[in-house]
Amino acid sequence: MKPEEHSLHMQQALMYARRSKGVRAKVGALLVTANGVLLPGYNGTAPGRSNDLERVDMKTGELVTKTEVIHAELNCIIKAAREGISCKGSTVYVTLSPCEHCAALLLSCGVSSVFYGEVYKSEDGINLLKQSGVQVHHVET
Repeated sequence: MKPEEHSLHMQQALMYARRSKGVRAKVGALLVTANGVLLPGYNGTAPGRSNDLERVDMKTGELVTKTEVIHAELNCIIKAAREGISCKGSTVYVTLSPCEHCAALLLSCGVSSVFYGEVYKSEDGINLLKQSGVQVHHVET
């Protein structure tokens, strides 16, 4: 894939991030299959649920992400599963580097490369992907 295509796909992930209702983080992703099928996603909740992604922590008064929030990468994988589309050999573009849980899901469904924008508070997801042979690239956004 040409560098300008990577830039275009990251721009699409950034566009989908704007659809998120998150206050703390608006995360977008785009999964591009080995056959060129584009599957977008953003952090949100399951259909029919409130799209309030955070709650106030009673001890600290700070906003924390609800556990029911579906991360952008997982939303892409769910769309692929719903449509019967294989993720094997695909590339994921995500505006925030994957958490360790999402990295494990990306590994499990056969993603071969990940391009990310901002770095998540922990680099455990990035490290897991790299240690498992997934090509990981940081992209300035």
